[in-house]
Amino acid sequence: MALTRSEINKRYYKRHKEKERARSKAYYPNHYKKNGEYIRIRRRSYVHGCSIEWLEEKRKQQKNRCAICNLVFKKTPHVDHDHSCCPPTKRFACGNCNRDLLCDDCNLGLGRFKDDINLLENAKQYLRKHNKLSKKGLGDGN
Repeated sequence: MALTRSEINKRYYKRHKEKERARSKAYYPNHYKKNGEYIRIRRRSYVHGCSIEWLEEKRKQQKNRCAICNLVFKKTPHVDHDHSCCPPTKRFACGNCNRDLLCDDCNLGLGRFKDDINLLENAKQYLRKHNKLSKKGLGDGN
């Protein structure tokens, strides 16, 4: 019975495990340095169920800026999506609930507020209240 390519590779790896680990350890840091941005974009598109072309088009539409704070992206942007669409037990999003691209801070902020408009409104009122107090000298703004 002939072995498949996969079986041949598995057997080779099993016999040469240490050599292959050393080869991988040497290869991937350089490979990631050269191709890191592409690898991150490919991973984001895969996890969010969209194409790399969709990500690039969205980035172009947003002029390489965050949809919330409007700052230019310094790192690979995050794909914002409706968390109520895909269950948290699913590892990957369906792709139908993707919204816009966000920077790290805005993405984390929305996540911490669980996409709840009421919580965001309460936070806005809280900040306004404490900004007024600090401007009047009644509080230190902390």
